[in-house]
Amino acid sequence: MYLLLSLILALLLVVGLGDQIKEYPVVFYILALALGVGITLYGQAGLQEILPRWFTIHFIAPFQRGAFSTALFILVMYAGALDIKRWITRRLYQVRGEISMIACILTLTHNFIYGKKHFPKLFFHADQMETQYLIAAILTILMLLLMLPLMITSFQTVRKRMVTRTWKKIQRLAYPFFGLIYLHVMAVFLPKAQEKWGDILLYTVIFAGYAILRIRKACRTKKERDVLKKQTIQYS
Repeated sequence: MYLLLSLILALLLVVGLGDQIKEYPVVFYILALALGVGITLYGQAGLQEILPRWFTIHFIAPFQRGAFSTALFILVMYAGALDIKRWITRRLYQVRGEISMIACILTLTHNFIYGKKHFPKLFFHADQMETQYLIAAILTILMLLLMLPLMITSFQTVRKRMVTRTWKKIQRLAYPFFGLIYLHVMAVFLPKAQEKWGDILLYTVIFAGYAILRIRKACRTKKERDVLKKQTIQYS
């Protein structure tokens, strides 16, 4: 399961280097870009045919297949859904903007690797594509349309120049984006359900768990605001 391995690695990255990521985000963006270029060249140079298979499976595939970037997005998701009083939540929340940027950079790498094969077919020979890859490619385009504004407005220099209300509205695009990640994965995995049942179960538990936690937190926040509003009216 690439996602499980990636989640462990992503957690270790945030817990172990969270302070450094927060203090030197540009350094980590450059490292993510360099990693993305390296992973791309690895495939184009055919190094998977030369180096041991275990190296490709455990160290390259999680990045090529988008599992690691998805794991980072999952951490971003749960940072906004879990109780902020918990230590791990505070740790995630502290750097969720930065790890979201890293995830976006690595996602673009994943899209380039697979897009050069599927996007030309989508735009010029869609009728020749297998159904699952056609759906996945269309969902990818939608995800990119949502991700790019989120990515651009995550830069601190851009955020500081924006009206807070406008910035918050753009950031709400993250919710449909997260939903599309799940649909994209299911479009690829469901036709191989017998082989990929473990991955399907893991993704479903993670994304369903997030939806439940986020809705519960939203309801609790609304309730607290309503109580505060009533108290304000009472004492005004």
